[in-house]
Amino acid sequence: MLTAEFSLNIPPHELEKYYSGHSRSVIARASNGLRIQFPANLLLPYVDHHGISGRYILSYQEGGKAVSLERA
Repeated sequence: MLTAEFSLNIPPHELEKYYSGHSRSVIARASNGLRIQFPANLLLPYVDHHGISGRYILSYQEGGKAVSLERA
């Protein structure tokens, strides 16, 4: 399994577009420069009243399919 580490800072008002269905994917830049895209629903366990903030590790399969997301 492959991994990518990245930082996110999404304020609450921007998270609304993910929950309203306007956007279903999050795009981020990993610390190694790789552009990653993953389903926004993987962020749900980390949402609080400040939005999303912190470093995360995305695990994904060889073909690029996201498997899991955890806080770094």
